Amino acid sequence: MGGLGSKERFQLNYIKTASVPCSVGHGVLRRRNSSNTLRFHPIHGENLQLVENGCVARRAESFCKGIAFSNRPVRVGEYVYLKFVELSVNWSGAVRFGFTSVDPSSLDGASLPKYVCPDLTNKPGFWAKALPERLVDHNAVLFYYFTADGDVHFGINNQEMGVFFSGVDSRERLWAVVDVYGNTMAVEFIDPNQSRLNNARVSSDSTTETSTLNRRISEVTSSPSTTTTPSRTTGRNAAFASAHSRPQSKYHPHSCFSPLPFHRVHGQNVRLSNDHLTAARDVGEFANGYVFTSRPLQCGERLVVQVQHNENSYVGALAFGLTSCDPSTLNVSELPCDSEQLLDRKEYWVVIKDIASSPRVGDELSFTVTHKGEVQFSCNGGSPSTVMYVDQTQQLWAFFDIYGNTQKLRSLGCMVDRVIPRQAELLPSRASPLRVSLPPSHSEMSMHGRLSSEASLSSSSDAALDNATNECVVCCEKPVDSVLYTCGHMCMCYDCAKQLYERPGGQCPICRSSIRDVIRTYRS
Repeated sequence: MGGLGSKERFQLNYIKTASVPCSVGHGVLRRRNSSNTLRFHPIHGENLQLVENGCVARRAESFCKGIAFSNRPVRVGEYVYLKFVELSVNWSGAVRFGFTSVDPSSLDGASLPKYVCPDLTNKPGFWAKALPERLVDHNAVLFYYFTADGDVHFGINNQEMGVFFSGVDSRERLWAVVDVYGNTMAVEFIDPNQSRLNNARVSSDSTTETSTLNRRISEVTSSPSTTTTPSRTTGRNAAFASAHSRPQSKYHPHSCFSPLPFHRVHGQNVRLSNDHLTAARDVGEFANGYVFTSRPLQCGERLVVQVQHNENSYVGALAFGLTSCDPSTLNVSELPCDSEQLLDRKEYWVVIKDIASSPRVGDELSFTVTHKGEVQFSCNGGSPSTVMYVDQTQQLWAFFDIYGNTQKLRSLGCMVDRVIPRQAELLPSRASPLRVSLPPSHSEMSMHGRLSSEASLSSSSDAALDNATNECVVCCEKPVDSVLYTCGHMCMCYDCAKQLYERPGGQCPICRSSIRDVIRTYRS
């Protein structure tokens, strides 16, 4: 057994014991006579009926009172398989599942509540969560298990979908708990040794298939350092495989990337891989998927990320931004669901929602902050375009909100752009993109100003370039004493800025961003 401990040897012996010859029925391998096979406990909700020797729990009526338990405790890393054998269109909601440290024999079936969530989960020793209804299909197979760290992982049809919830006390004996709720009318405990678990990737030659449990045995015995719960490298959990895997780029195959992992501080609904290069939003959630770079970006440095999974049930997509706030100082519970609300924080924040217009799986998104404060964006190695301007004199961490239909993101790393600026871009502009909460900078920043040629603005960009006295770019008389919200540019006097703001579709003359408000500033 190599380096396996006593606990791992015990679990491996259990797995081998479970791998006894099976009888064949209806084209599916089943083993109904083994004492180790999971069945439902005789204690259950009053609307449930147990059939097929306790392997199937069927709700007879209503939409609730369908709580059931496993007939024995489940071991750490042991997979629980549930097949959806009967569904209904008359109800909403779906099965709830989890674990409990309360022995079902100590409970009274007649006194069990209507729902496991929240009636039981509000009590000590119960952990469960509802499966999103869109994941429930007829004859689909749900599997889940818990780790020694107390994380509950799950998947559908043999495709790993990540951590479902956390906080389970793995030190206790834990029974599986299932609430046959809503449109889920009947579920069946599936034998872990059956050869097909609705895996879409199963080979057509069924005689060469290896069961999921036997694969786990071979992985344990082939490597002394492998635990009895190996990481899967297929399906939706592929990005969480080895911490030593090198990111592969399709659109930058000859580029030399310097790794830039995500910061350990992240949104409440995000899980990071061990190497912190992959971030995935929890299934069933659509927001609060914030991840930050582990260090500030350098000017001229190009950050490249790759979209690895989408969830088309949601609208909206990936948001990108920059902030002067050190992520290690953040209280993640204060991060809003809507990333635009970050602009109301006291630190310097800029953000663009749906930066790539709903990126597809495999898209590689590049972001660069130039020495002139331009934020350039490109997709799949295309020509970069300037999407906003920032105060590049500050330390700026990049951040993403893995939002809506974007579900998983991987950092491919950073590379340094070596671009010789065009002569026209060397001309300075006196507009200063200062954040409101800081006093104005006494050093003028070099930035490429794009001035409007509309009648309401200056008739010539030369007027702005000659603005050596910090004059308003519109009237060229009064000093600049206002800041535009939300882009942060200071380029107009308060009166001109208000007039432009009050006009329909008023835009910043520097970056063309919509003006949402004008704030008066005072210089000491």
